[in-house]
Amino acid sequence: MSKEFEKYIDETPIFKPTLVKALNYVALLMALVLIFVIYVPSVIWSEEDAVRNEGRRRMLILNEVQKYYHQMANDYQTDPITAMNVVSAVRDSTRADSNYFGDQQLTLEDSRFKIKVPKKFYMFFDTTFAFSYKKKDTLIDTTYKVTKWNNELFTWDTLFVLASRWRALESDSSYGGVVSVEHSERIMENTYYLPYYLTEKYAKSPLIDEFYIITSDSDGYRIKDPLKGEYRERKYFFFTFKDTCQGWIENDQKSWDN
Repeated sequence: MSKEFEKYIDETPIFKPTLVKALNYVALLMALVLIFVIYVPSVIWSEEDAVRNEGRRRMLILNEVQKYYHQMANDYQTDPITAMNVVSAVRDSTRADSNYFGDQQLTLEDSRFKIKVPKKFYMFFDTTFAFSYKKKDTLIDTTYKVTKWNNELFTWDTLFVLASRWRALESDSSYGGVVSVEHSERIMENTYYLPYYLTEKYAKSPLIDEFYIITSDSDGYRIKDPLKGEYRERKYFFFTFKDTCQGWIENDQKSWDN
């Protein structure tokens, strides 16, 4: 072996296993930091959007309450709890008594309210204050093949009618009889509603747990988020959850639609 080659071998750096492990740990740590920096802000942004959407949903609920209250009392109610209690009590009364409509006097604790109740108000309540969901149902249709006398042609006509119309056709003097019955299935997507009761939760901001501010005058009403200034909360040591006023609704017009 030449002296030049031996010298080259002696000067070639050798990477020790401990150094390789250290470099691997550093690379892994940097990857974790990178994932942390990218992932955590997106999680916080999602939380901000969720809280904002929930707050605006609650304002929309209070907006519907104000409209129903005004429809019955011809006035607006600045106390959200009172407004919700009145609307909920009318809902329960109309569901329990079909004759509970028109001019009524509602007593809640020490207060009395003169109201004009729509007929079957509970039906409006249960579709407005409810979680809607869609469900596919299998329906079975029954079709009757029947005969009916034709006076113009002096012969029997053959008709196909659904079960819902067949009973009415039986009372017709020209009705003959059933020739056959067919059953068929079909899939229909229906919308269902799961009502919920109006509780104090819907009268408060989900961010600061304070009541929404409701004002009214001769021009109408206004529902406003109680947050003043900017809300900030430290998250995961290095990041900040922040939000500002989530908006308002004035006479059924939403600020976030502008």
